[in-house]
This record gives sequence, structure tokens and C-alpha cells, in this order.
Amino acid sequence: MVKTEIGQLEKALNALVHRPWLIRRDYWASQIECLFGRPGLSVPDRQRLCALLDLLGTPVAECSVSGQP
Repeated sequence: MVKTEIGQLEKALNALVHRPWLIRRDYWASQIECLFGRPGLSVPDRQRLCALLDLLGTPVAECSVSGQP
């Protein structure tokens, strides 16, 4: 389920990067940060979420810790 949600976020944000006037950074950052709170999130999934936050220019503390919340 989380992988599907991350995939949907990736698709949406990749489209929005090409249309910056549509980006509501706070909304998307909160959606991504919400996924960080889920139990059992794998290291690759954390890396994907960090990459999405990087696209938004929104660094998060979880991204600096390798695989640990």
C-alpha cells in the first residue's frame, strides 16, 4: 500500500515540477511527511520520499538518517 502511495506521489510531483505554478509545496510536503510516520517503511521507500522532498526543496530530518526514523 505504501509503495503505491509513494508511486502516486512520485507521478504527481514529477508532473508538477514541469508546472511550478501548480505546486502547493506545503500540501505535498505534509503528504510526504505523513508517510514517514508509517511503521515498517523500508530504506528504499524512505529514499524515494527524501527524493520527492528534495524536488520540493523541503529537506526533512528523516532524510539525513540512513533508514531510521
